[in-house]
Amino acid sequence: MSSLASVTLGQVIEPEGPLLRTDARLQVMEFDVTLWQLPQEGATNPFTMNLIVDGPWSMIDPDTLVLTVHAANELIVHKRSVDFPKPDAQGLLTLSTPLPPNPQWPLLVRVHAEGISFSSNIDQSLAAQLPWPTAWPAEIHGALAAEPLIECDAPSVQAAVKATVGPTPRTWGPPLVVAKRLIQAACSDFNVNGQHLMYGPKKTIRGINVHGASAALAAGGGTQADLACLCIAVLRAANIPARPVIAVATKSGSRDDELVVRGEFFVPEAGWIPFDPDQLRRRGVQSKQLTDVWRGLGDCPKLDDAVPLSWSFSPEQGAKAYEAWSCWSWTRLAPLADFPLSVGTGRITIGDKTVITGQSNLHSQLLARCWSKGRPEHVPKSPWRSGK
Repeated sequence: MSSLASVTLGQVIEPEGPLLRTDARLQVMEFDVTLWQLPQEGATNPFTMNLIVDGPWSMIDPDTLVLTVHAANELIVHKRSVDFPKPDAQGLLTLSTPLPPNPQWPLLVRVHAEGISFSSNIDQSLAAQLPWPTAWPAEIHGALAAEPLIECDAPSVQAAVKATVGPTPRTWGPPLVVAKRLIQAACSDFNVNGQHLMYGPKKTIRGINVHGASAALAAGGGTQADLACLCIAVLRAANIPARPVIAVATKSGSRDDELVVRGEFFVPEAGWIPFDPDQLRRRGVQSKQLTDVWRGLGDCPKLDDAVPLSWSFSPEQGAKAYEAWSCWSWTRLAPLADFPLSVGTGRITIGDKTVITGQSNLHSQLLARCWSKGRPEHVPKSPWRSGK
């Protein structure tokens, strides 16, 4: 077995060995959140958003990163990359700004950034020979832990892993082969139903429609996002680091962009291998051999069409999320209500307070979009690791 007791930051982030970055694409990303009302008067919790600025399959130019807040069309906040703490060891930056307790409505928070997204390719035969490590890098231990929506410690998840690769996955095969078998099993009997995004009036996006791995196992299915949660949960239960990836991507055949959910798992001496559970399911992964190259796992030629935003469904695991799982959070709309909060048209009652949810008075409105500026002439080294 290989040892990962000492690794560099680049080895935790960038692919290596059999895993390669292929096509690169210049991307522009904008993420807008519009808030129309806040039932909790005087709330001052900050707006928070996770942003992957230096990941395995994307890189943000710090000179282009801007966070602005408008209150009733008046600019009240303007922050650049130098106004935020440095990214963590995996390249995740936390964007945060206070919002006024009694603002003029609506509030519009916009995050603008430009960068490079990459596609991926993998040498299947070489990757399948990579052994289990004696220890995982400390920087990625969070990708092995149980958390809301990814309940890798749940008895049902543990039982699913045991039924698929036995009680000791390390003895079943190398990490790549075990990962592929677990993903294959999770996708094979999964019934995808329901939209993976939550909508408000006029089809405005509120967040991600996700219930988690345990709920998906109990129901025998769920949304595309639930399938990703299940895949990640069984990988973690087998002691393979894995994480969701929430990204902005252009929908096929549409001018509208949306949030998409895929996954990544870590293999020593290769890095974070991307996979798209729903694509694998639709391509009939249940009938494929583990020795095959799977389009949608490691071999992802259109990965550069998306801009990764976050490795979690909400900052602080939804503890302060406004009303639905998403990449941003603020003061909870209804702290004691079920989460995510079900919002339609008309009005809802929270305790002794009635909240209007009519066509022109929405809770929140999310608009995520990205567009390409073509291919870069060269790919620079990460400015986030060079001290810029």
